[in-house]
Amino acid sequence: MKSEFRFPKTTWILMTIILAGVVSAIEKGEAISASVPGPGPAIPPIHSGPHTLVYGIAELFAAIYAIGLLAWGILFVLRRSEAEHIGGIESSR
Repeated sequence: MKSEFRFPKTTWILMTIILAGVVSAIEKGEAISASVPGPGPAIPPIHSGPHTLVYGIAELFAAIYAIGLLAWGILFVLRRSEAEHIGGIESSR
């Protein structure tokens, strides 16, 4: 059985960019929906503000990536030290 990827390796990057665009569009749609005058008092016009949700998602992805990189580094060091340990056992015989 061949071990091949079904999608290109860069697919997750493109999906992340698309997710960020969708989230940004949802935020803008909510701002427009809130500014439409209803039965209550008139709402002032829309002013662009900080997109905290988009930045929060970006920070979350960065934190997950950093944790994964740290875990990979720890496993790499442990695997290397285990190989050296096994090598020392074989050479002592």
